[in-house]
Amino acid sequence: MKETGMRLILALVFLMNWTSLRAQTPTADAIHQMIGQWQTADARSALREALLANPDDINLHFAQSRLLFFEGNYDESLRVLDALNKTVGNSMPSSIGAFRSRVQETHDALKTFNEHITSNGRFLIRYKGRDKLLLPYLIPVLETADKTLSADFGYTPKGQVVVEIYPEISYLARVSPLTESDIETSGTIALCKYNRLMFTSPRALVRGYGWQDTVSHEFVHYYLTKMSKNTIPIWLHEGIAKYQETRWRESPGHKLDPPEEDLLARSLESNKLITFDQMHPSMAKLPSQEAAGLAFAEVHTVIDFLYRKKGYEGLRELIKKLSVGLEMSAALRLVYGFNLSGLWTAWHRDLKTRELREYPGLVQMSLEFKRPGETTEDDALEISYGSIKKKQVRDYTHLGELLRARKRFKAALKEYLKAEAIAGDGNPTVQNGTAESLLALDRYKDVPKVLEQVRFYYPRYLRTRLNLATAFLNLKQADDAIIEFESAMAINPFHPGPHIALEKLYIQKGKPKLAKRARESLELLK
Repeated sequence: MKETGMRLILALVFLMNWTSLRAQTPTADAIHQMIGQWQTADARSALREALLANPDDINLHFAQSRLLFFEGNYDESLRVLDALNKTVGNSMPSSIGAFRSRVQETHDALKTFNEHITSNGRFLIRYKGRDKLLLPYLIPVLETADKTLSADFGYTPKGQVVVEIYPEISYLARVSPLTESDIETSGTIALCKYNRLMFTSPRALVRGYGWQDTVSHEFVHYYLTKMSKNTIPIWLHEGIAKYQETRWRESPGHKLDPPEEDLLARSLESNKLITFDQMHPSMAKLPSQEAAGLAFAEVHTVIDFLYRKKGYEGLRELIKKLSVGLEMSAALRLVYGFNLSGLWTAWHRDLKTRELREYPGLVQMSLEFKRPGETTEDDALEISYGSIKKKQVRDYTHLGELLRARKRFKAALKEYLKAEAIAGDGNPTVQNGTAESLLALDRYKDVPKVLEQVRFYYPRYLRTRLNLATAFLNLKQADDAIIEFESAMAINPFHPGPHIALEKLYIQKGKPKLAKRARESLELLK
């Protein structure tokens, strides 16, 4: 009797414990929420426990496929979805079918890509073909940004970071909600979405772009999404990412480039700023590259305004309050003393005291994308007449190009100088035509002065960097030449010229590792 009673008590205790354990087991909805918040490490742990308790739960298997996708494992995500389809059959919800289409498209787009895992295991980088060349220039950016952002935010995301490099914008369109039209209209060439960094190779653009800062920008988004549990509105997301994108290479508080400052100054003067609401749901949906550029300039200065008030401590506290579900105005009021409307007013007032400059002769330059089949790196030096608005200036410049092509450099120089007399020294097409004529005439000393203004106006204009580097090389100013060639690499490392010159310059400077990197990069271009 006593044994029977003891067994009954033990059975009741076991049943109570089992019921309690089941009640504590993470639900599928909770795991889906973790995935949506990019808490993938926590979701993986919770999913493991939930599947042990409920191995046949269809919603858990859907969560498993989502998590695999967010972890960058597209093959396994499809395998789980297909097994789920066999189990459920025609009763499969349409939402799962739509998700499967996204996974399939991503899998198909990237199935021929190579993979590289960094030596510390932190980054998994996917690339195709010649984009392997980017790796030795990309990895230091990622690793330095990781350390810097971790210190700034007092937070480090768990797990491996997936980074994907796309050789053409069509890939970005295939693996994201953006269309190619969205990409070209807004100039969006990179995203941080689905728990990974995605960026377009600089070889997909006519003149390249500042791809290293762009990758860093997307990495900031990665930090912010995980740190905030995906609660930050687009204006704050983009503002912090823009403000922090250069932190891998410089102190906080970098200034706007002249084109950004010029655009913001003119828009402030004409009262044509883009509101926070207009930035929603994405900068990529704004109507033009100029509109997107203005929005980025605005939010950069908004974050600078907040940083000057309370530094990183204030930004961290704001993100923390948003991460626990506080509404934006309430969070702002607790941290900074004003709500969202008050922020706009205070920032607008502050902006008017900053004496923003308009730059004479500056032209707004847009990113230009290569069309399918355009593969030669000479495209990087293609003449862009679109930046020249006055017909007379365009005619002089065009004639200068024709004469220079016929090696009539003195005559070409005269035409460029006529164009400059009308347009000023702020047009990159005109000034680089002048510089290239001077280089052909061995007038190397005159080149830096000719390019001084456009180097300041457009720090990411490839022709300027290459022409300055060539001038300094011939003037035996090795340090200056290295700076300009390295700046060119940060715009378009697929141009062979900088690699050829840098290998020799690095050897001269006693830097064999960098010389080896330049030599290996050149080999990949052959």
